[in-house]
Amino acid sequence: MSSSAADSVFTKMTPNGKITLFIPQREFVDYLSWIQPIDAAIVVDREYVHPERSIAVQLVSTVRYGREDDEVMGLNLSKEICLANVIVNKVPIPEHLTEMQANLLRIYGNTCYPFHFEWPSGIGPSLTIQQPSAMKGEPCGIKHFIEVFCLYRGSCQPHKRSTIQFDVDLIQRHGSAEKSAVWIPPAVTVSRPLLLALGRVDMEVCLEKTSVVDGEPLIINISITNQSNKNIRGMKITLTQFYKLSFSEGKRKVPVNRMETHTGFPIAPGGTLNQTVMLVPRATTGTKQEGLAVRRCVSSNVSQLAPSTLFADPSHSDIFGFIISYRVHVKLKVSQTPLKATVMAEVPVFIVAKRDSEHFSHQPSGIEKCPGDSSINFRNRRFLNHFLCFNLTEQ
Repeated sequence: MSSSAADSVFTKMTPNGKITLFIPQREFVDYLSWIQPIDAAIVVDREYVHPERSIAVQLVSTVRYGREDDEVMGLNLSKEICLANVIVNKVPIPEHLTEMQANLLRIYGNTCYPFHFEWPSGIGPSLTIQQPSAMKGEPCGIKHFIEVFCLYRGSCQPHKRSTIQFDVDLIQRHGSAEKSAVWIPPAVTVSRPLLLALGRVDMEVCLEKTSVVDGEPLIINISITNQSNKNIRGMKITLTQFYKLSFSEGKRKVPVNRMETHTGFPIAPGGTLNQTVMLVPRATTGTKQEGLAVRRCVSSNVSQLAPSTLFADPSHSDIFGFIISYRVHVKLKVSQTPLKATVMAEVPVFIVAKRDSEHFSHQPSGIEKCPGDSSINFRNRRFLNHFLCFNLTEQ
């Protein structure tokens, strides 16, 4: 039994009112070394309990990488995988119960069915790729949800009135053991000769912090030495998001924030400049930036930048879903050259998810009723139907 009680409990009921899902949280943290398990419970109406009725629960992950409008002639632009499943009224109660599960079991007796799910490794965190407002259909991204449904007399086709679909959020955060391996402030130095000009330009870019959260200022220290015979007339700094599919080639980049400064410019030949600039990595509020990968908090419906994808072992970067990374680009503009000369440096930066306290600070205590999360879709369920039919025939 857990040592502390949950601050809030989320519930969701089937349309026919016969089955209720109780879950203490909607956000689960991947610490790379371990992932918070899902400990929840199903309560069934006493009149609905029947020996020939099976109550199934499954944890599903869906990766959509194309528009629904383009799904023609049997083309499917999404992948769906069942991470865990159980028929709660056909298996024993878990040995170790949380405080919420024990309380529900004491109140509802044998109509309460606690269950425990472990997240497998290699599952990508939740994210959504923003699409234009005029575009309809489900956006691209990674979605995780718990599905509860009822099967009667060996039927492999559940009914929508006895089905629950409850969205959950998987986020990544570093545990204390992994921090020292990645959390090193990066710096880069470039020294570039200018085409059709004498001399070179030296630039050093250093970040004060390797990791920042959405909305936290990113401090960038820049040192420039002009050893050429040309003037440097300006500087442009851009924070860029990169993402790609783990099972496909190609990569897309989207600018998150940018600024252009002329303070201290132009830099004459032989001159130097030391400057500190600040960028705020933040998803645009009120408007959708097309193609930007964001993390929409399921509990508050607030969009944040999708966190960087982290790996416990960089040599094993297999993951089911999208791989997100960020880089800071610093570009210098050099004047009076026959060709458009630029000097550019790039430094990686990690955008990480906010702390748990910041996620749940807005949540009231007590029981919260959750509205419908999304429409029920029974596509691509052959793997589950086969599993359930096999188990029903064996019993």
